[in-house]
Amino acid sequence: METKPKTVTLVDVHCHLDMKHFDKDREELVQTMKREKIIALTNTISPDNYLYTKQLFEAHAGTVKVCPGLYPTEAHDISDKDLQEYCQQLRQCKEDFVGIGEIGLDKHESNDEKLFEKQKKGFRAMIELAIELDKPCFIHTRKAESEVLDILAEYVEEKKFKKFCLHCFMGKKKLIKRIKELGLYCSIPLIVLNTQSFQHLVEELPLTSILVETDSPFLNPSKERNSPLNIPLIYDEIARIKGYDKVELPLIVYNNYRRITL
Repeated sequence: METKPKTVTLVDVHCHLDMKHFDKDREELVQTMKREKIIALTNTISPDNYLYTKQLFEAHAGTVKVCPGLYPTEAHDISDKDLQEYCQQLRQCKEDFVGIGEIGLDKHESNDEKLFEKQKKGFRAMIELAIELDKPCFIHTRKAESEVLDILAEYVEEKKFKKFCLHCFMGKKKLIKRIKELGLYCSIPLIVLNTQSFQHLVEELPLTSILVETDSPFLNPSKERNSPLNIPLIYDEIARIKGYDKVELPLIVYNNYRRITL
């Protein structure tokens, strides 16, 4: 039976380890991640959530890397002043995080155009901060995939910035061509094990554009709590779909992670 090389770090670029689902065994989980050479980027959703999560994992910064984010629906209520202050705080602690996320657009929760305009304003502010700091963005898009790609295209074409990773992308198949043309990354979740759309996404993307995520505690096909410990299952499925060596694939994905975060 093939096993992953012990010298290769496995990377979960999108999870939520601050959530209550991990309260009972968070410390044990992080210690197991350390032993298994798994690192996780835990994405946050608001200024307060970032500060709380940053403090929560202060002792484990090498294993759990906390990313500051602004979830689309959180942008509905943030004032211009608070958004500016958040960005300024992040400028001052830019060495503390490797990426910004999660950020993005969401029309599933509301079709109110005024609220959607607030989402876009917050999304753009966080992207522009990421470009200023040269940090990657981990992007949520739900029922707003075309709008997200339109905005990202502006920054790719005008600023030549391509450090964008689409988290759990569930847009129409025709949009995959545009993702490839723009040179964006996609992070593949555990539901690739049983979801044809994600299997197709893996088939279509070049290996150099693929990252891996769990979106823990969510998106486990078994309906049980998801965690970064399930990352090897995603690597194995990507290797199967691409017809690639299971042992070599983790190094390829790690190099993708290094490329987007350098």
